[in-house]
Amino acid sequence: MAQAKPAVEKASRNLSRFMSTNVSLARAKGRTGTFATAECRELAPALDAIAIERDAAKAAAQRRCRLEALQLATCLDKEPLRIGAYQAHAERFLATAAQLMVQYFPWVESRIFVEQNRQRTKSYRGAIRDRFEKGEFDVMLVPRDSEQHTHLDYVYTYSFRVIGTTQKIRELREENGVVDRLKLCSERLIVGPESSSSRVRLRELLLDVDFDIEENADALIVDDNPTSMRMRAETGEGLAVMSDEYKVVGMCSKNFPYLGIGQVDGHQEVHKVDMGLLMQPRANRPRHQAFRFVVQELVTLEKARARAAVQD
Repeated sequence: MAQAKPAVEKASRNLSRFMSTNVSLARAKGRTGTFATAECRELAPALDAIAIERDAAKAAAQRRCRLEALQLATCLDKEPLRIGAYQAHAERFLATAAQLMVQYFPWVESRIFVEQNRQRTKSYRGAIRDRFEKGEFDVMLVPRDSEQHTHLDYVYTYSFRVIGTTQKIRELREENGVVDRLKLCSERLIVGPESSSSRVRLRELLLDVDFDIEENADALIVDDNPTSMRMRAETGEGLAVMSDEYKVVGMCSKNFPYLGIGQVDGHQEVHKVDMGLLMQPRANRPRHQAFRFVVQELVTLEKARARAAVQD
């Protein structure tokens, strides 16, 4: 307290001047020591706000220094940044990240390659991963649950949505806006091509409730175009189960219900997949660090939006 006394007395004088009355922040109590007054304790909300503001200013300054250092370093890095993507990953995140790279680092050549072949193996590995392992790409996105022995930076979470006519969705939707996967077993489904990531994952989800879509393949409507799948579902051909990574689903003004995977505490648990950023082991050149910076910017922004949505 002795070391803080000058600062406390100065604060008391400043507050007294503002208030036009005497303000005491610390008071001695006999031989037991000096303690904060009631007036001092009442300053807590303002002190919290000041601390938050100072932390934000410090973080902004650190971000600016980091960005400026990367901008200088990337000017000396002449190789292109190669981004491998499937359509869903490009629409949901990677195209935005590439746009931000152009905004912050316009001298870096950022190439984004969108792969049309959506076929995957059981481990969700496809053409992009094969080309990545050959060294053709610097970065790509993968489901984090497919990389059990590798730490991947979190990027975003996607979910399956159920799309159909307004009447059909009204019949299937539960109170919390979720459709139980059990209800899909008696419906005609519109799905992606065989061995596509979404179809493989949907099959696994329905196998858990003893329904194999491949044994009922004749009843499936197969479509490789997300926009077409949505239109066919909304005009009554069947139910489409699609990732909300696609803009026609996730960024649509309609609130398509989530796919539920079972009751937890009286509510349907929503199917979710966390996506992570996969980079080449030696991808630590300035252009790669710049891309990590951009990814973190977007992740921070998305988390802030998610918190705001929950508060609303």
